[in-house]
Amino acid sequence: MFQTMSLTDVMEDVDYKRKNFNRDDVLFRHPLHMTEAHFVYHLSRDPEGHLTCKKDSNGEFICSPRRLKQLCMHRLVINPARMQKFKYHELPHDIYPALLSEAIFQRELQAITFFVSTWPHKMLDIQSIVPQEDILRSGYLTRPVEGQGSMSLVDSIIMGLLNIKAHAKVQTVNFIGFKNDRKLCRELARLPILWLNPSDRQAGYIHSLLRRSINLSKDKVQRYLNRIGCIYSLLDPCFRHGNKIGPITILIDCKITLDDVPIGLALQYETPFRFACKRLWMEPILEVALPPNVINRVLDPRHITHFELTDENLCSDLTKFDLVLEGLLLLPGLQALSLHNSLHTNLHVNAAYELNQTLQQMNQLRKLNFSSCTLRNNLDSLLNNLTMPLIYLNLRDCRLTTMDMQFLYQWQPVEGLQELNLSRNNLKAVALLTVGFLQKMPKITCFSVSYCCFSPIALKQVTRRSVDCSHLKIIGLQAFTPPPLPDLREMLEDCANIPTLQRCSLLPEAYAFPGCNEAMRTANREGILNICCQLLDEMGRTDIELE
Repeated sequence: MFQTMSLTDVMEDVDYKRKNFNRDDVLFRHPLHMTEAHFVYHLSRDPEGHLTCKKDSNGEFICSPRRLKQLCMHRLVINPARMQKFKYHELPHDIYPALLSEAIFQRELQAITFFVSTWPHKMLDIQSIVPQEDILRSGYLTRPVEGQGSMSLVDSIIMGLLNIKAHAKVQTVNFIGFKNDRKLCRELARLPILWLNPSDRQAGYIHSLLRRSINLSKDKVQRYLNRIGCIYSLLDPCFRHGNKIGPITILIDCKITLDDVPIGLALQYETPFRFACKRLWMEPILEVALPPNVINRVLDPRHITHFELTDENLCSDLTKFDLVLEGLLLLPGLQALSLHNSLHTNLHVNAAYELNQTLQQMNQLRKLNFSSCTLRNNLDSLLNNLTMPLIYLNLRDCRLTTMDMQFLYQWQPVEGLQELNLSRNNLKAVALLTVGFLQKMPKITCFSVSYCCFSPIALKQVTRRSVDCSHLKIIGLQAFTPPPLPDLREMLEDCANIPTLQRCSLLPEAYAFPGCNEAMRTANREGILNICCQLLDEMGRTDIELE
């Protein structure tokens, strides 16, 4: 299966003017030092962000002792028994963030629980507390900590929240920013059920609470309770069930894609915890129904600015489709809407028109994603009369036709787009028209026509026209077969003349290259890629990343 280049995620806020698409923000987040035991090793960073230890004239790594303040905090967090003896006010409130950061860095879970349970500030922003030396990879908070059994960082934070002390001041805990950790939302959504007394966790009682907001069977509730009981059999006795504390708002990137999440959201009003989000993802969940038109029962829709729904069978159920339209009208501040693989006009002939009538009422929209939807000959029904100043439009793999492209070319909002993805549509018959889009979009920053059945001549026309795009940073030009080397050279010469260009997706995946097995095809692709990189080097554009 071939892949197209990655542009940007519709659910992320991108500063197209300042964004460096070649920069790994994870690497650049790391400070120019590395802590090991009681020493700090000095680092240097190359232009790509890779870190190396500095060495002296003898080839030895340069290091220095940690500062006295850091050593004192280290000694404190590794001795939980000492911390338990502290009384309120004995620890200065202004060093709490540094202490919690040190506890996270040392993976001292008991210390983390203590600091969370006694947090003296109204806001606890987890990402700002995370040590800068930690690499925020997928599963950072939910991965079990080595040597701590199955306990993770978020488990220790949850335990702290459930065991909040009476003198703690925390009112809001912000978990936003860990978008690659799908499990995080699920773990946090278990706070309400873990707060309830075990005697209250009866299937009949819990089912009566849940059915006010979501549809599920009593048997499903029982299986959920059995799972919770099994997972937390060792930790549950450590929680202060029914702890009488003030409301605590949990800010999350809300992913309603696993059954724990809607169940937790529906139970929150029986507990002190309240969930809130700006970004909301939804997928169908087996045996649990939470239609978008009742999302206001579990979340405040006024706060939601980004919404993504993925449901390939949405247009097969007209009632469900109507509920989605009702749900969208509950989101007055929506700025980004993604209906990936959800809008299929071959299943519901009026789907595009009906959605259009709803979109016309959403004046805050700036981003639309319809990737992998079936929109053949329906783009005018979908986008006509939309006048909001869009900056993002993803029409990847939408079965677009000549009629669709002709409409899009005349559509007024296209002139303000900063990102347009037309990849994986057969646009061979309108190649020249597609090239003309570049002239109509003076702000275009990310543009892709990968796998659009363009000939090498058409692709060269795209790169030639791109030279006049003063903001272009990413361009996708992949064909189903690799272009001849002379054509590649011409396209690279044009790309080298685009001063703002940072990334160019030029070559197809390895499957398209000659070879009797995958290893040979991959090697042949790498060979051509190396030649292209050498050509860019000769042109003085090593800063352009090739894919």
